[in-house]
Amino acid sequence: MRVADKMTREPVTLAERSTLREATELMRSRRIRHLPIVDGRKLIGIVTDRDVKRATPSVVGGASKEEYDRTLDRTTLGQIMTRNPVSVFPSTTMRDAVALIVRERIGSLPVVLEGELVGIVTETDCMKAYLDLLIEFETLFRRHFQ
Repeated sequence: MRVADKMTREPVTLAERSTLREATELMRSRRIRHLPIVDGRKLIGIVTDRDVKRATPSVVGGASKEEYDRTLDRTTLGQIMTRNPVSVFPSTTMRDAVALIVRERIGSLPVVLEGELVGIVTETDCMKAYLDLLIEFETLFRRHFQ
């Protein structure tokens, strides 16, 4: 099984100049935790929900609403993104992708081909692939032993 078989094609992306507010709203509305940052189609970074939380002042912690809004509107993703993120090719095996996610302790891997972002594979995609294998195994097992 290859990454190309399980990845999300055409992932939601933003540009380096996009704001923290844009990322927050997009991540919330699309229910995603990882945003590849692109220049055209070239992958240049990634922003995660953790990056967003870390960069956002806490109103509960004493930040004013004005400070909160100012930070969301003035902070660009280029300021908080991880540059040159770990990535894989569509031909990478799912086994190797999962091993990389575990080893690097990350939640997703952008998928690149010839320098361009073509997809993203997340922990959730890996779990779905694992579930598919379990179902296939159970089906084969039942056929064999019934």
